Amino acid sequence: MEERCDVVVIGAGIAGVETARNIRAAGCSVIVLEADRRVGGRLLTRRLTDGTSFDLGGQWIGTPAEMPRVHRLVHEFGLTLFEQVDEARLDMTAQPLERMDRLTQAEWAWFKAKLDSLADTIDVANPSRSPNAVKLDSISVEEWKRRNLDSPYLRHIFDQVVRTEYTVEPKDFSFLHFLSTVKTNGGLEAMFNSSHSFRLVEGFETLVRLMADELGDAVRLGCQVYDIEHDQQGVRVVADGINVHGRQVVLAIPPNQVARIDFAPMLPRRRMWLVQRMEMGSVIKCFALYDKPFWRSRSMTVMDPDELIIDHVLDATSHDGRHPALVAFIGGSDAVYWSDQGPELRKQAVLENLARVFGEEALYPSTYFDHDWQTEPFIGGGYNCYAPPGVMTAGYESIDEPIGRIHFAGTETAQYFEGYIEGALTSADRAAREVVAALRQEEGTGLQ
Repeated sequence: MEERCDVVVIGAGIAGVETARNIRAAGCSVIVLEADRRVGGRLLTRRLTDGTSFDLGGQWIGTPAEMPRVHRLVHEFGLTLFEQVDEARLDMTAQPLERMDRLTQAEWAWFKAKLDSLADTIDVANPSRSPNAVKLDSISVEEWKRRNLDSPYLRHIFDQVVRTEYTVEPKDFSFLHFLSTVKTNGGLEAMFNSSHSFRLVEGFETLVRLMADELGDAVRLGCQVYDIEHDQQGVRVVADGINVHGRQVVLAIPPNQVARIDFAPMLPRRRMWLVQRMEMGSVIKCFALYDKPFWRSRSMTVMDPDELIIDHVLDATSHDGRHPALVAFIGGSDAVYWSDQGPELRKQAVLENLARVFGEEALYPSTYFDHDWQTEPFIGGGYNCYAPPGVMTAGYESIDEPIGRIHFAGTETAQYFEGYIEGALTSADRAAREVVAALRQEEGTGLQ
């Protein structure tokens, strides 16, 4: 089947759907091609039989001042936010740090201050132009940690922080990329705390579905894209069951998925090398629901991070309190290992970990479920793509730059709040502006 439109958007996650909405609002026709059988991408919601929602993907947002775009959308579609339960009691890094001697606490404070100081030097618009960029990009987070943290226990804590926030092992992660994300998210402390302010009663996949509903039959599911032909006349996108001719195309998919598409002519070698090197993190998100929130009335048992497979635990109780819940994350190499062990063994291991931290009651949830993001065929992991050492100074600055009629969106292309829903939305605004401007310029020169 052959169809035509002004703009083809590939990917129906929140970045792709918002890009399409903005393009249509500007008076241009658009078709969205999504490989999966659902919209939402890395936003996925599970509903219990009584309608209560739990987000298996993106779950938290910051305040309206920090993340205005997502708050505006929640308001626009009449959805309901509620505040996250105070998580300080469950902070698996803060708890052991509070019990350390003063010398160790001082070392940790010095370490964080040095990280923030280095992050302040990063040019987020083009990290490769930052002072000492090549040097910072040539080493991993692990290498810098070992040079600047003497305490073995603090090293374990920091590893846990990296796995929690990035779902990647420190040895695999460019130190320059790490610093860039710290800068764009307001510093190390702000990154850990501010982004967990609010949750959505209806779940964030619901928000994307409502946004997609506005586009009607312009959103085509089950249409994996294989080929993109592009020249001065336009673009031709070849997908399952449909070929679409357009004037511009937006790739609103993770960089690691861009590498799966064949382009004719081929994208510049530097860009292809970039998307081929960008790797998706590894994470399994685990929910345990209980009859009562027993963890709120007792202190955590402090464990050595090496003794646990879970990196982080938060209170995930439903907005009305009817379903007390904990959510735990397995990240990095542990997620890869436990992905292969099967759901029953993984469930047992997670519950045993929760019991070691919170007591025997954690062994007996009323409901347990998890989601292994590594099994998502058109995403390949979570939360987002990261740069291994050497990538940030070898083309990363172009990750959001158009190539002729080809444009790019997605949270990885955001300068601020990269890896968050807000970052995905800022990228959608930028990509839509680029496309509409290109269409207007083309019309002004008489080229169509």
